[in-house]
Amino acid sequence: MSPKTRTLAISLAAVSFALVLMELLITRLFGVVLFAQFAHLALALALMGIGVGAVLQHLRPSLVPDEGLEQRVAVLALIQAALSLVAVLAALNFPIVSQFEAPPENYQERSAIVDNLVDPWWFAALLPVLAAPFTAAGLILAGVFQRRRKDIGTLYAFDLAGGALAAVLFLPLLGAMAGPDLVFLVLLALAIAAVVLSTGRLRMASGAMGLVALIITGIGFATEVLTVRFAAGYSEDSITASIWTPVARVSIAELERGHYITLDNSSASRIPRNAEDVRILDRHMNRSLVYRLHEPGARVAIMAASAGPEVAVALSHGHTEIDAIDIAGGIHELIMETYPEETHNPYLSPDVTFKALDGRAGIASATEDYDIIQMVHANLWSSAGLLSNAWSPALLETREAFGTYLDHLSPDGTLSFGRGSKTERIAASAAAALRDRGVKRPHQHMALIEGRATVLLVKPRPWTQEERDKLAIVMLEADPKARMVRDPTKKPPGPLKGPVLTDDRPYLDDSTLLRESLGELFSTESSGGEEAPLSALYRSIAVQVAFVLLAGLAFVLIPLVRRGPSELNGVKGIGWGLAYACTLGYGYLSVETVLLHELALFVGHPTYAVTAVILAMLASSGVGSYLAGKVPEDKLLTTLRVALGAGLFFGAIQGWLVPPLLEDLAMTWSLTARFIITVLVLLPLGFVLGMPFPLGLRLLRPEAGGIVPWAWALNGWMSVAASLVTVILARMYGYHLALGVALCVYALGLLLAGRLPHIRKPATA
Repeated sequence: MSPKTRTLAISLAAVSFALVLMELLITRLFGVVLFAQFAHLALALALMGIGVGAVLQHLRPSLVPDEGLEQRVAVLALIQAALSLVAVLAALNFPIVSQFEAPPENYQERSAIVDNLVDPWWFAALLPVLAAPFTAAGLILAGVFQRRRKDIGTLYAFDLAGGALAAVLFLPLLGAMAGPDLVFLVLLALAIAAVVLSTGRLRMASGAMGLVALIITGIGFATEVLTVRFAAGYSEDSITASIWTPVARVSIAELERGHYITLDNSSASRIPRNAEDVRILDRHMNRSLVYRLHEPGARVAIMAASAGPEVAVALSHGHTEIDAIDIAGGIHELIMETYPEETHNPYLSPDVTFKALDGRAGIASATEDYDIIQMVHANLWSSAGLLSNAWSPALLETREAFGTYLDHLSPDGTLSFGRGSKTERIAASAAAALRDRGVKRPHQHMALIEGRATVLLVKPRPWTQEERDKLAIVMLEADPKARMVRDPTKKPPGPLKGPVLTDDRPYLDDSTLLRESLGELFSTESSGGEEAPLSALYRSIAVQVAFVLLAGLAFVLIPLVRRGPSELNGVKGIGWGLAYACTLGYGYLSVETVLLHELALFVGHPTYAVTAVILAMLASSGVGSYLAGKVPEDKLLTTLRVALGAGLFFGAIQGWLVPPLLEDLAMTWSLTARFIITVLVLLPLGFVLGMPFPLGLRLLRPEAGGIVPWAWALNGWMSVAASLVTVILARMYGYHLALGVALCVYALGLLLAGRLPHIRKPATA
């Protein structure tokens, strides 16, 4: 590697580091200043911005010229830095949503009005501001790949390595400093890129910017520099304490009706501080009924424990061995530090152990069986989960999930689930899990109670008449108007409603809901109620799909009309090369999205799964890209076909066979061990998938070099499409089918690979 190539590669890594860190930061900010279902839009904006930059280079190749390339990249890096800071300031200060004093108590309440809260004009003004820094990055990447195509393997490898480093550092950084302050690390990385490449006054200016960014970053580790001014849906005036964690911004809202823990803006949980708070919580049958059934001293696991309302109720009934499991770490520390003197603070009790894990992972990793396993409304629709659709509260309610609970329940134990009107629908999954364990009459194991709240109670063995009679008594004590809808000692009134949820398709969505949700795009009324979250999600996805389609048409049509300035006059076969680039963009992101879902349970935390998958894929893809640059010219096409074929093989193995095998063999291992295993098993797949892009570019003839920016733009566009299409396919038909589609797209890329050397200008007579 020549010194100039090494310098350019290091700068490209810094640009990519800043790009990915900024991309992840915007998704986190969207979880606070907007709503979780807009997380996909943040990714779309990033990839679209990159595509716009590539199109600009395609239409105006002089933007990043061959001569003076390094100086131009340095200038663009400084522009990217300035635009990044402006973007974060806009996201924090634009009044994108209406405010109200008290946060809703649950996600359903907020979702019923979410579309009305978003101000369309401020939102529309924010989108181009957020896309602008990614446009500058896209211009840098497209220009460098076009002008230094002979070094594409090395340059693309450093590009991926920079992104991998950002993905690795993102989570620990969120645990050390406030989310918005990460933008100063973005500025620091871009200043380093500019310093390395520039000379004279430009280098001095870049160094000065880097020094300022370094100082402010240091301050950010001690105190919050940039703060949220407009949080989605409730006033920041009510927030008295707040910390940023990898999964959410955890805040305390002190209101007249009580004190609440809020996670981003997706859920709110009442903090039990005194006897009156506990008495109010104990009136909720879905929280207290199971504890009335068991004698004091039961071993208890509470999933989605949040601020600890169910924990406080369990303690009040004399249960003294309690595991409080919640995916959002940091909650119990914040409550303990804020309310150290409160007598009923559940997390001050020595009888309570907090586990910052996914609920299923927390149960599966237990070394002793529980007498009670409880969950009430897991409603953390955080950006971390919806970012990739890797995790959903519904994964706690699948056939496989109930199997895990039953396997970790004592013979006389009870499983208690409260999910509002959906409680009976998820009972079908519990019944399926019982049948998997040889139970012929699942109804004898299940009781469904309705009143002010709804609760499903499941036992690993049939209910006895004595237990049923005790249930009837304590049921009326908790709620005089309660009734036993499904009596375990009587013939069931009818079949259970709803489909059986599975890990492959953990959603209650159907085509009717999809049609109704899309219809609400053109209506002033919202469906409200229990279906409101899904309706809001589908409407936001529909808007994003429309945005992607329109932007994609612009990327295709504008370069087609303006082919002249793109240095491609007379070149034939361009369509084959562009189609090949599209297959790589769709396939990579789609496979990655499915893997995030498939491995989230094994890793035990969706944000850690995101880190593990992105780290493994980008790092190993970088190695594959680097080695692709060393392949002899006469072996390029053969190597490309082998890499794509291996990608199909490893993709199928990793998506369909490896996750369940890992869960069976190593689910109880430590988090660190599971994280390392996840990274290791993905290395072969990432390695081979990092080779097709640089190998494809090396196969192009010199006269076809002008295709690179256009292909890079379409690659980004298809990546956006993949993130959305994969989500829709997974929700409607399952992740296995979504993976099958992704592998078919890669197979199409394998067929197109042979056309790349034939993109040329026809020989003149």
